Amino acid sequence: MDHYIKTGISSLEDVKQVLEMADVKSNTGLTGDVLILMRVLNSSKEDIVLNSSKAGAEQITVNPINVNIHIPNLKNQPGATPNTVDNTQPDIKRMEEVGRVVIEVLDDYRGFDFFLRVDSAGEVIPDGKNGFYYNIVIWYTYLRKEI
Repeated sequence: MDHYIKTGISSLEDVKQVLEMADVKSNTGLTGDVLILMRVLNSSKEDIVLNSSKAGAEQITVNPINVNIHIPNLKNQPGATPNTVDNTQPDIKRMEEVGRVVIEVLDDYRGFDFFLRVDSAGEVIPDGKNGFYYNIVIWYTYLRKEI
């Protein structure tokens, strides 16, 4: 018998479709897009980027998926010292606002042939020199079928 295996990219596309069907972009006022793997170079918009560190091929496949919410830093913020070079700060209020909607949409979502569960409900992570993103980890579970 043949088996149908979903690839890592297929699982990312499923999650992207869930976010698009819930209209997360409009419901949060997101200025950018929901993207797979990477952002547009030097993007200054609010983007959600989906990636996965591995994709299993077991009968019951469970993939960890990162949902990274990129929000531009707040500008002209007071620094801890008077000679601070970077006077930007992460916009944690906006990260939390978008993150809560994403979590609400994805946690315990049941699709046609997969389901999602939130594993990590948000962590602010440095992104290069002057940026941060809000990382949510979900588990994507899929039952491999025989066709």
